[in-house]
Amino acid sequence: MSFVAIELNDLALRAGSEAGLLAASPGFALVRGKEVILGAEAEARHRLYPTSSYDKFWHELNMEPLHATRGRIRHHADLAYSHLLAIAEEAEIDGEVIFAAPGHFSREQLGLLLGIAGQCPFQVAGMIDSALAAAVDVETGDELVYIALHLHQILLTRLRRSGGELAVDRVVQAPQIGRQQLLDALLRIANDAFIRQCRFNPQHEAASEQQLYSLLADWLDSAGPEQEGAREGARENLPMELDAGTMTHRAKLPQDQILSALGKPWRSLLASLAPLLESPATGILLDHRLAHLPGVRAALGEAGPLRIARPGTIIENCLRHGDQITAGEGVRRIRSLALDEASETTGAGDTPAMPTHVLFRNRALPVDDLPLVSQANGSAGGALALDVPGPAATLGRIVLRQSRVLLDCGDNEFHLNDAPVTGSQPLRLGDRVRFPQAAGELLLIEVGDGRRT
Repeated sequence: MSFVAIELNDLALRAGSEAGLLAASPGFALVRGKEVILGAEAEARHRLYPTSSYDKFWHELNMEPLHATRGRIRHHADLAYSHLLAIAEEAEIDGEVIFAAPGHFSREQLGLLLGIAGQCPFQVAGMIDSALAAAVDVETGDELVYIALHLHQILLTRLRRSGGELAVDRVVQAPQIGRQQLLDALLRIANDAFIRQCRFNPQHEAASEQQLYSLLADWLDSAGPEQEGAREGARENLPMELDAGTMTHRAKLPQDQILSALGKPWRSLLASLAPLLESPATGILLDHRLAHLPGVRAALGEAGPLRIARPGTIIENCLRHGDQITAGEGVRRIRSLALDEASETTGAGDTPAMPTHVLFRNRALPVDDLPLVSQANGSAGGALALDVPGPAATLGRIVLRQSRVLLDCGDNEFHLNDAPVTGSQPLRLGDRVRFPQAAGELLLIEVGDGRRT
């Protein structure tokens, strides 16, 4: 059966099907008279009309009266309904839908959500915890913590593998460190930079404050794997330019100030994460929108090896497991899923086949102790040289430790089976490793009878 999946993260509600992404809209609304503006257009006016703007109607989904509104918008539920309706119209959704709902939603909020959806042109066929949808296809041990960024919080969900199932075990909200609070921290230091460098205060006028907000929001949201090196390691400036009447004001925001401003939120996140890491083998999976924000991976790296969820994985897994999610009578939030045979055999209680060699350009090298270097280093000392541009550098090392094959690249980013990761990562038979800007990939194989000579 064909479904459309809708991910209910107010950072951006996303609708998708087997055809791909159908719509994406951040959780913002602007109510001016009888007009209701939603999504990106509302965010683009968020600081122009602060008393008429709303960005917590998903985070605080309820029917408490909104005193500043009139007409058909009475409460957050009305705004959420308008938002869902707009997405349904944009994506032309009129069939069966699967919701991926955040784990902090209460029973009352889930009931309200289903009531709202009942007035939409689609039919809700099933609902799953968003973290479960993100993690169900991740090869891991018995425990995993999924960390997702929202507009007004970061949500941490611990999942456990047992008896052939992956299940939600515990949900922790880290409040006041969502995307909007991170933006507020950047706005403060950016405003100070304009005052110091060109004696211009953007917050004196709503128009210039909106410009600065949009500039920083675009910069923060545009983070991606290709920018990670500059954001995590280099000390580059963020150039900023604002127009005010006939004047153009320019300032630069140093990278060290950005990292300093975000340091407190990341420390708060680390404190919320610590109680969930009861086992040293617990894996950490980051929402891709969180993973590439400045400084977060360096901060969380203290807690253990990190993995990054692929963009779109929640929608993909809703569709992939649609039959399980929609089975049975009625609609309830699914908090456990049966694992397929391939996923289950990678659990901590099993012993999957271990690679013996790395295959690169038709050459197989043993995994016992294999340095990975850039081409400028040459291949002396048994190292594997990759044609990564730039000066000579050690990229990482593949080692065999206690019957496990590990690739440790420190802060260098690499792609493991197309997912960007850093640090020390276990390697399994059939895994593929690729470094950014390098031609070709490494394939983990077993040679002959497994001898490493």
